[in-house]
Amino acid sequence: MKYYKNGIKSGRLIGKYKNYSIYSEGFISVMDEESRMYEKNPDEINFAYGPSAGGLEESIGFTLQTPGEIIKNVDVNPSYKMRDIKIINDDIYTALLKIERVNGYHAASNSVCFLLAVEDALEIENSDSNNERIIEIELERIRSNLHVIKGLCESAGFSVPEKQVSYIIERVSRTISVSFRHRFFFGANLINMVNGNIDYVLKEIGDIEKEFRLLYNDLLASKIFMDRLQENGIYKDVNSIGPAARAAGLKYDARIDSKSLLYDGYKICTYSSGDVFARFMVRSNEIFSACDIILNTGIKKHYMKKYDLNKSGEGAARIESPQGDIFYYVKIDHGRISDIIMSSPSVLNLYAFKKALPGNIFTDFFFVWESFGIWVSEMGVNFI
Repeated sequence: MKYYKNGIKSGRLIGKYKNYSIYSEGFISVMDEESRMYEKNPDEINFAYGPSAGGLEESIGFTLQTPGEIIKNVDVNPSYKMRDIKIINDDIYTALLKIERVNGYHAASNSVCFLLAVEDALEIENSDSNNERIIEIELERIRSNLHVIKGLCESAGFSVPEKQVSYIIERVSRTISVSFRHRFFFGANLINMVNGNIDYVLKEIGDIEKEFRLLYNDLLASKIFMDRLQENGIYKDVNSIGPAARAAGLKYDARIDSKSLLYDGYKICTYSSGDVFARFMVRSNEIFSACDIILNTGIKKHYMKKYDLNKSGEGAARIESPQGDIFYYVKIDHGRISDIIMSSPSVLNLYAFKKALPGNIFTDFFFVWESFGIWVSEMGVNFI
């Protein structure tokens, strides 16, 4: 491994997987930490919401402790989507098919990070394809951030802006489909290779940016919308990640502090208030910056090469997915996966949600939930 060390606790916390704590510069095996139970007051009740209910895209259970209107505490059960994924002893491309489907909405981030770890393990030079991978991930970031903004509009009852965001999301999805032959990048990534028509992305991205900018300005002009976002779901913690961290003024971003997939000259967008509005602002500005990155990232012409994949080694990689740092560690034995660790940003984002929600009222629940962009499917993975 070129950039990461097993057994080293170094850098900021980026996630957890099984009995591992993952840091930005290493990962260590740790015992399960004891969680402090919330002591409910006599005048409070438990209000159960989920796992299958309107407003939730994925199955997840919430138990809200409340005396009536104000939420005092929330317990979350994300285990309804837990699943075992057989991957040990798979060859690299069989494993890749499964990695892509951990969370289809973030298939590019998962598959690119996994392949970077594989290339690290097998000592494969990958600089030929990294600019194309950056464009791919930034296109995924645009759609993912739009999805979060759509959820905020829906929570506010803003049906017209919600439909406008849905239209832009569909346009991005069709751009991905034409450029990469699948709406969710399935099959687009190979060892040091991206199967994609980048010219079509460059043709479409300018109009996508203009359409969102018009909608963004309209949303900022709505006092009703702004009032629903400001001072709700405040979260400021050094152990936060992705847009949630940057919305609290923390300059945490794998695009500048991970050598796995470095961006040239990228400037972090931060906000200071740490509320739902700040997370909305960070995500919106990262849509604009993603468009700029796509338009200004040069592509190096190259051709598919044959590599000897029947080798052994250990590799790790960390990149900035739309929701924060995503990490993969792989151990390969004669071309087959013998061990794998994956850290999803949704783990720390779920922790952040649990800390940000208390003190808000029931009608603020969905604003806070949507603003963190949590995907339960990413947390419900057990590689075997």
